[in-house]
Amino acid sequence: MSGEGTFSVYGRLTALPGRREELVALLLEGLRAGGDNSGLLDYSINTVPDDPDTIWLTQLWTDKEAHDTTTRSEPVTAVTRRLPALLARQPEGSYGHTVHTGNRTLEP
Repeated sequence: MSGEGTFSVYGRLTALPGRREELVALLLEGLRAGGDNSGLLDYSINTVPDDPDTIWLTQLWTDKEAHDTTTRSEPVTAVTRRLPALLARQPEGSYGHTVHTGNRTLEP
């Protein structure tokens, strides 16, 4: 697997006060809506101990095409449309190519 093909998504989501667990549940629902998540290698939802409203989300995909196919599917977009009602602000994040994961270094 080369770093050029491996696609990563990482971002910060800020829930409305007291609604972080609902946001986590909705993100998990979106993950399940993707079905077998063909091409999804890792999906991590992380909370912040000293910030009760923040979630960091990371995804590792085999490539951008796998990401786009899954996230643009109707079941996933149906869940995604429900996200804004739980957010205090626009999500922040970026896309990239993974160069290291676990015990593996991926060649750029």
